[in-house]
Amino acid sequence: MSLSPSHGNLITMPAFHRLATSAALLVLLLPDAAMAAPDAGAKARGSYNFYGHSAHTTFSSARGHVETYQRYLNETHGVAMPTGAALAAPPAVTPTSQIAAHGDVDPEIAREASDAIADDIERIQRHVTRMQAEAKSLGDDETVAKLAAVEKQLGIARRAHAALHEHHAGESIAPATAMELARQVNEALGTAHAEYDKVLRRRGAPAPE
Repeated sequence: MSLSPSHGNLITMPAFHRLATSAALLVLLLPDAAMAAPDAGAKARGSYNFYGHSAHTTFSSARGHVETYQRYLNETHGVAMPTGAALAAPPAVTPTSQIAAHGDVDPEIAREASDAIADDIERIQRHVTRMQAEAKSLGDDETVAKLAAVEKQLGIARRAHAALHEHHAGESIAPATAMELARQVNEALGTAHAEYDKVLRRRGAPAPE
């Protein structure tokens, strides 16, 4: 169907539609002049924000794995959960007495919890190491120092986790001892997490909620 049979110089409707479609596609393929090109520091900022927010998320994951294990010890074995910031006293009874009173921890659950926490701690360490390298390349000594403080707390968490893992490797797993060692891991992770989020805010990358 044509626009007008009497005007041979007018294009047909199908041809008009094809031309309009081609023009629209051409506009979409052209660079958007309104969008500014990334500046020279965009790559560094993007990498920093990626590792920064990923580590924040992994901190939350690690603490979540610890707390899930603690809830299991509380619900299954009747061991009291640590409350607030108060430090739980180390178990005063022997592992044998704990097991007699509360039962032996399922080694498969203990292993699953321990492995998940270990994976998260190592992932956090990788991200912190990358961020330290980036801060050093920029000559940002204050951020390097703050990340070193985070790494120190991460080391405390790693040692506490090693003790928990060793306890899990024994012939039997005492629930109150496992709860105390898990508390030590979570306390160190909590301190490191809080210090780490201060670094993110200082660098202009607000920590995710």
